[in-house]
Amino acid sequence: MDDIKQFKSLSDLKSQISELQGFIARPVTRGQHPTIYPEVQEGRYRTVSGIRVVDYLLSSDGQWVIPHNQRGLSFSANWKELKRVYRLFSRVPGRVVDVYWVLEKSDLPKSMKFVEDLDPKKKGHFFLTVTDKMRVDQLVSNLKWIADRMSVIKNAERAL
Repeated sequence: MDDIKQFKSLSDLKSQISELQGFIARPVTRGQHPTIYPEVQEGRYRTVSGIRVVDYLLSSDGQWVIPHNQRGLSFSANWKELKRVYRLFSRVPGRVVDVYWVLEKSDLPKSMKFVEDLDPKKKGHFFLTVTDKMRVDQLVSNLKWIADRMSVIKNAERAL
């Protein structure tokens, strides 16, 4: 029979995760979806069905996602990187930020994987990439599936 563990603090959880296989996390403004963005019609952060055009390589008609090993949804794979990104999110006064996380070796949908950023200045930064060409609606479905399996740490500022 497996042991059931209860964690009293984020530090307890942090040590347990590091013993397992690592974590992948992303800060998200409270109330927003952890993997899908609100619709934006124009500009650099324009979205197509909740997918930011700066995150994934999309076909010219916006219907297909093209595989790329350095484009995808951003995640942090260590506490230092997570703290850095968290500070960027939380510097807006009144903004409440939650941290969503999964284990690094989590079960992902077919044609998706976590890939480390090749930029040496971004140690601990990972992309959730697409490995095979897929329709945008399939990527949206996959990202929602992943979000359903993510855990959330509310008010993580105390631990970070």
